[in-house]
Amino acid sequence: MRACAGSTPIRVGVSGARAAQARAIAEGFCADGAAAILSVGVSGGLDPALRPGALIVAARVASQGGDLYDPAWADLTDAAIAPHTDQHSTHGDASDAARVLCVYGSDVIVASPEEKAALFARYGAAAVDMESHGAAVAAKVAGSPFIAIRAVADPAERAMPPAALTAVREDGATDLGAVVRSLLGAPTQLPALLRLGVDARAADQRMRTGLGGLLGRLALRLDLG
Repeated sequence: MRACAGSTPIRVGVSGARAAQARAIAEGFCADGAAAILSVGVSGGLDPALRPGALIVAARVASQGGDLYDPAWADLTDAAIAPHTDQHSTHGDASDAARVLCVYGSDVIVASPEEKAALFARYGAAAVDMESHGAAVAAKVAGSPFIAIRAVADPAERAMPPAALTAVREDGATDLGAVVRSLLGAPTQLPALLRLGVDARAADQRMRTGLGGLLGRLALRLDLG
């Protein structure tokens, strides 16, 4: 699928919370001559200061295998974000303005507050997702700029309910059947699942209001216009 931001053509791939698929998609884009790779989506919060809807731009992606990081891309993201403190936080808090932070790439779902706290302490990452590190590896091998844009859904202090752990299909869509089956087996998780839904909507709305401007500024900084 192709789209345009200004005069810049954009190809879009859906990895469905799978690092291997994200890497394969990014490798294909790089092979076709992509000028830069961006990983965009929601994430779990690791930094206790971040609330649902906080928007993160990451040039640094931490992983068990080491950091995938190029200071040049960090400088570009800093320059793109710094002059544009975004006040469109879902919760109306200026502290949720888009900012440049580290994201941790995980091969498994990080569901508990204890797991989140351990990753925050070890890696200093503000958020966690399951795709960015796959795409970052492909970009690093190809020598292409890589940047991840993430909106926080579940905050650091909140555990994900069991129904959410199997809710995402391979194409990235929600598996409603799996959610219903989990709820039937453990109906007491319903309040936590509803709360996660509210948080996910905050992240989605934040991405909708902030992504276009970020892409435009990053395109200018990367000379993709």
